[in-house]
Amino acid sequence: MGLLLVFILCLAIGQTLSIFVGLAVERYTSPYTGLVTFIVGYFAMFWFMWKLAVWLTVPGKRLGHFLTGEPRSRPDRPAHFLRGGAGGGGPGRGSY
Repeated sequence: MGLLLVFILCLAIGQTLSIFVGLAVERYTSPYTGLVTFIVGYFAMFWFMWKLAVWLTVPGKRLGHFLTGEPRSRPDRPAHFLRGGAGGGGPGRGSY
């Protein structure tokens, strides 16, 4: 359900953008060019906004953890944090 809501919101913003781009092109060129620009933008927004909505709502990342109620996933900590020690440990740091 969250994916659908994000898609509709993104699509409304994208379609508004395609309308204004089409009107701007029509103002400076011919009405035919403005119409073609609008139609291409109109259909391109469906594809682009679907990709954006899926990217935003990946479970556990970005907006996905807000929409699903799941806790946000954390990446594993890098190995140098697990070694311990004040200097970070490792070769060349005087930990021998």
